[in-house]
Amino acid sequence: MKLWAALVGVVVVLVGVIVISSEGDLLARLSALVQRLDGPSIVMQVEPDGMELDQTVEQSIRAIERRLYELGTRGAVERQGADQVLVRLSRSADLKHSIDVMTRRGKLEFRLVDLSVPAEQVQRRPPRGSEVLYGRGDRTSYLVEKRVLVSGRDVADAQPGFDVRTSEPVINFRFNANGARLFAQATQQNVGKPFAIVLDNEVVSAPVIREPILAGSGQISGSFTVQSAIDLAILLRSGELPGRLTVIEQRMP
Repeated sequence: MKLWAALVGVVVVLVGVIVISSEGDLLARLSALVQRLDGPSIVMQVEPDGMELDQTVEQSIRAIERRLYELGTRGAVERQGADQVLVRLSRSADLKHSIDVMTRRGKLEFRLVDLSVPAEQVQRRPPRGSEVLYGRGDRTSYLVEKRVLVSGRDVADAQPGFDVRTSEPVINFRFNANGARLFAQATQQNVGKPFAIVLDNEVVSAPVIREPILAGSGQISGSFTVQSAIDLAILLRSGELPGRLTVIEQRMP
């Protein structure tokens, strides 16, 4: 029995050594990673939008991490204080581009266009349940229903591509099961009507529903460049930010 107890003690000691060694390796790797992130640091203020602050900060951190990963940019994201996020980037990172992708809300909505009144005739009081939005780039005015038919939260995947007819850059997207059901229902009920594809309160395009769209997938076009199509696909895959992010400090190496 004494011999068995001694052997057990040796095993426990050895396991302890292995665990300590593993933890030491992990800490060394993390330390090396931080040392390699010798580029700029960005501090961002988090402003919730209908969600508790703690949850907004945590979801913002996860969204930023996914966006940096999709960009192929090495970075470390951590909470700083109650309502701030600190991002450390590698020296090779494109700072301006990284900030643009990290801070864009990425809020995608599919809504019907309100045809009851021409948008250009609406002044301060649009019809109840509608609002005036402007086109991305050309600033064309649209009277759009506030009711959201489908949101970007139901987008399962989004990839940049090219339109087979015009060769223009586009975003090809695919809904999850819930989004496919909602989109099919909305297009079945509104054939012949225009619907607005709204991104961050700007109308990307407003195509007419020619027939029910039942496959659960579609295409977004709107005078994109190749890079803007890539960036929008990244935003849709990583998910919208739950609030507003504002850069309040940049620290250069």
